[in-house]
Amino acid sequence: MAARILFQALFPRSTVATATFFSADIASQLLTTTTANECTALPTLASFSNEWDPARSAKTAAFGLGVVGWYGFSTSFLVARVFPASSKGITFATAMLQAATQQALFAPPLTFSFLYASAALVHDDESAFETAKDQLPEVGALAWTFLPWANGLANWAIRNPTFKAATLNGIAFGWATYLATVATPRDE
Repeated sequence: MAARILFQALFPRSTVATATFFSADIASQLLTTTTANECTALPTLASFSNEWDPARSAKTAAFGLGVVGWYGFSTSFLVARVFPASSKGITFATAMLQAATQQALFAPPLTFSFLYASAALVHDDESAFETAKDQLPEVGALAWTFLPWANGLANWAIRNPTFKAATLNGIAFGWATYLATVATPRDE
């Protein structure tokens, strides 16, 4: 029974994380291709399909499947237990406290893991640990200016579960696209 409940909780989140990271890597490749070519317009689907690296997107998606789904679910579950919503729903203060706690305690290891895995497994960087360590302060600083506010406001202001999920997944897609772009070496 517990395994079934766990599967029902984790499978949809892992599936969404996989799709999010796969799509975000495609968007990142599209953005870096456009920037590298100094285009004034986005490349056409035909021209991009010649440059797209599906193995890179698959490796990035594997990180979403293997790490982000269960990690995001379990940390969100824990934070919601420590700072629960009231009987009338989540207050602004609770939503912001949950988002800030998530950002302070659980985002840095996840972000470092992504930067490291991307450098080591996707871009074959032999100094992947150093690369991730060098990128983390800048990425972490940007995360603090955006993510707690966006996630906290979405959790507090949006009551419809479908719209809330769509908004939070949109935020996750934007952030994953940024991470995949930052993790891409400038010479690629």
